[in-house]
Amino acid sequence: MKTWTGILLMIILAVATISTTSAARTMNESQKQLNIDDQSSQTEAVEASNIDKMHDTANTMQESIPVKEQYVSVAPENENIRLYPMKVEGSGYIYNGMILEVDGKTQEFSDWQGEGGSYKPEVHELDLNGDGQKEIVVLYTEGHGTGIYLGQARIIDPVTLEEMKMQSLDEIVKQHVQSKVTVRSDRVDVDVAVDGVQAEPAQIEEDTSGGVYNEELGFGGVTYYSVEDGQLVVSAAGSYGVALYAGDLTFAYEYVDGEWKATDLKYSMEIYEEEYYESFD
Repeated sequence: MKTWTGILLMIILAVATISTTSAARTMNESQKQLNIDDQSSQTEAVEASNIDKMHDTANTMQESIPVKEQYVSVAPENENIRLYPMKVEGSGYIYNGMILEVDGKTQEFSDWQGEGGSYKPEVHELDLNGDGQKEIVVLYTEGHGTGIYLGQARIIDPVTLEEMKMQSLDEIVKQHVQSKVTVRSDRVDVDVAVDGVQAEPAQIEEDTSGGVYNEELGFGGVTYYSVEDGQLVVSAAGSYGVALYAGDLTFAYEYVDGEWKATDLKYSMEIYEEEYYESFD
């Protein structure tokens, strides 16, 4: 009887030992897996942190790349106003988009296309309308060549750095200028009136056979914008034929009803020699 009791007791102890060993082994394996998962999570976190640091470094490097001084225009009235290209092409002579910087704040104008080099853009800070707040004026050249000079101007709100509305040259001519070009066999007659005031007529003696002439003066082929005596001034040559000019329409801009419009319009008749339009090359 004792023998059977002893055998039964030994069997019970053996089963308990096996169960304890199995449970311990399971706990060890779970702990190992937990350690592996924890190490993997730590590794992923370190890798993500390193990636973020790399991105931050790349962004910092990109922001710190300086613009070449030769491309930067500084307002003579305020050195904290700068203008420079978004992208430079054509060996530095083409500005594809421009950036205006005012006291460290920047605004991109991707549709501004201008020339660099000797035609480098200008930027000015002026109180154009006398309200005590200075506007920002940007002048640049869109293109030039024989008989062509395409000047351009923009007026910028100094607070929002947004473009202010400006009356276009085409709108100004349509509203204020009346002209007529009469072609004869040996001369061309040009008559111009600005707001009903007749300018001195011109009679241009030349052989007109085979020539291409306008019925009225065309504007926009030669246009200059400049800053004079605190005003934005425009000079636009009147074309009576292809690369043939007879005088200039001049005016300044004033702020009226939320828009910059032409004022003090005049037309001065002058017959340009061939050297005039060749000088744009």
